[in-house]
This record gives sequence, structure tokens and C-alpha cells, in this order.
Amino acid sequence: MKNILSILVLAIGVLLFSNGINASGYANKTESGGEGVDSMIQAIKHAEKARTHKAHAEHILEHAEKSLEYARKAEAEAIAGGNDKGRRPITESIRHLVEAINHAKQGHTDIAGEHITDALEQMHQFATQ
Repeated sequence: MKNILSILVLAIGVLLFSNGINASGYANKTESGGEGVDSMIQAIKHAEKARTHKAHAEHILEHAEKSLEYARKAEAEAIAGGNDKGRRPITESIRHLVEAINHAKQGHTDIAGEHITDALEQMHQFATQ
């Protein structure tokens, strides 16, 4: 009987504690990852795919354009959410992605790859802030 009572008290305590976390909004903050982070993670995935296609300008171009699309979405989400600290890394990553796209269109895969790498550094900086 003591074991059942102990388990019941423990279960009630867990329920009360978990409701307190949900009521404070903490659970929502950790699930969403912050303003623009989810979109930036998608931008990172596409930029990494672009980087793996070192000698194929058309593949670099395809993934860099998709990455740019997500980075711009992350920028809009960060601005809407008031994330001023993330603006510089996002702006820099967008600038590097645009340069990578321009060089990929010209067939300059080495230079495009360098810009992808630089964009990824900025994106990771934003995503981990």
C-alpha cells in the first residue's frame, strides 16, 4: 500500500511540474528553436548540399538558390520576432549566398564554394546564438 501511495504522489508531482513548464511557455521556446532558426536550419542543409557539389555549377546553383530562399525567410522571421542580434549573421549569409549564386552561374565553382563556406559560417553563428 505504501508503494502505491508513493507512486501516486510521484505521478501527481510530475503532472504538476510538467504543467508548470507548459504554462510558462518554456516548452514552446525550446520546440521552435527561436525566431528564424527553423528556416535557417533548412538554409544550412541546402548550403551543405551545395558545398558537396564542388565541381558541378548547376547543382551548386540549385542548392544555393534554395538556401537563399530559406535564409531570406529566416531573416523575415527574425525581424518580425525582434531578433536584432541575428541580423548581422543573416545579412552576411545572404550576401555570401548571392555571391555564390552569381559565381555558379558563371561556372566559377571554386569561388562559389568559398562563398558557400563563408555563408555556412554565418548561418551556424545565427543558429547557435
